[in-house]
Order: sequence, then C-alpha cells, then structure tokens
Amino acid sequence: MMPLGFSFSHWQELCREINAQDNQPIDRDERRAWYDVLRDLVPIIYGFKPTVRLYAGDYAWCAVNPTEAKDRELCRGLFEQSPDAPIPPSLFPLRKL
Repeated sequence: MMPLGFSFSHWQELCREINAQDNQPIDRDERRAWYDVLRDLVPIIYGFKPTVRLYAGDYAWCAVNPTEAKDRELCRGLFEQSPDAPIPPSLFPLRKL
C-alpha cells in the first residue's frame, strides 16, 4: 500500500457515514474521485510527503491562528504523527465561529 498522510480506515468510515451523492453534473462523483486519486498519487510520484486530508467536521480549521502557539502545535502534529493516530481533542477543541 502506498504511504498516506491520513487514516484510510477513518476516511472510509466518514465516506460511508456521510454517503454524499452529488449528481449535478451527472458524473460529479466520478470527477471528485478522480481528483482525489490525483491528490494522493502525484505528491508521492514527485517525491513529496503524502497528502494530508482534513475533515471539516473535526475542527474549526478557518479559526486556526498561525500566531498562536497551540494552533501551530496542532498543525505540526498533523504532519509528524502517524496518520492513524487520532488528534487529541484537548489539543484543539472545536471553536465556535
């Protein structure tokens, strides 16, 4: 299996749970799947680290402030930990926007 920057099993679980079906245009699901494949393969082919996928429902990602140490630590942790290791909720609780 190729290296991934996210938990494959967690992503599969989210896909089953959400069960998104976008049919406008008719082949939208297929297009999105193709672009996901490219996002996963191209970095590896060119010698970059694997793609890291962030689920919007995990954290208020738009509220991450690069000037705050705990926010920088959250982002650093995403790139340094095993993709299957969960991010501790205490590190960055979901913020109300």
